[in-house]
Amino acid sequence: MSITVAPSKINLIRFRRTLAFLRRARDLLEEKKEILLLEVNRRIGEAAKIRSELNRTLKEAHSLLDAATVAVGTKEMEAAGGVPCLAYELRVSKRKVMGVTALAFEISVVKRPVGYNISKPSILIDETSEKFQQALPLTVKVAELESTLVRLVEEVKKTQQRINALEQFLIPRYASTVSLITSVLEERDREEFVRVKKVKNLLERRSK
Repeated sequence: MSITVAPSKINLIRFRRTLAFLRRARDLLEEKKEILLLEVNRRIGEAAKIRSELNRTLKEAHSLLDAATVAVGTKEMEAAGGVPCLAYELRVSKRKVMGVTALAFEISVVKRPVGYNISKPSILIDETSEKFQQALPLTVKVAELESTLVRLVEEVKKTQQRINALEQFLIPRYASTVSLITSVLEERDREEFVRVKKVKNLLERRSK
C-alpha cells in the first residue's frame, strides 16, 4: 500500500530520502540485534559456568552439613545455628550494557560472629559455614547475570519488533510510493516528449 501524495519531483526526492533513511535505520537495528545476541550468548555461557560452580559449592556445603550433624548431633547444630550469623551489605548500582540499563550487585561482610556456643565444637561446623559463605557471592553473581540476561533478551525482542515494523510496514509503503511517483513522472515525461515532437513536426511542415 502506497501513501497518497501528489506525484511531483519534490515529493519524489523527499520520499526517496525518507526511504533511504528507513533502510539505513533497519540496517543499524539489524547490527544492534546481532551485537545484542552475541552479548546474550556470552553471558549465557558465563552464567552457566558460575551456576555450575554454585551448584558444586552448595552440594559440598550440604555434604559438610550432614557430616557435621552426624559428628555433633542435631541439637548442637541447632545451637550453632542460633549464633548471630554473618552480616552482609548488598550494594546495588545501575550500569549500561549495550545501551540497556542493568543492575550490578556487590556484596561485602560487615559483621562476623565470634564463635559457636556449643559443648561439642567441631572443625566440620567451621568448614560448613565457610562453604556456605563461599556460595553466597556466587549466588549474587548468578542473580546479576541472569537479571542482565532478561533485560538483554527483552531489548532483542524490542529491536526485532522495530525491524519488523520497518520491513513489513514502513519500508514497503514508502518504496511503493516512490515507485508510483516515479511511474507517474516518467509517463508525464513520455507524454511531454510526444507532445513536443508533434509540435515540432507541425512547425516544420508549416515552414516548408
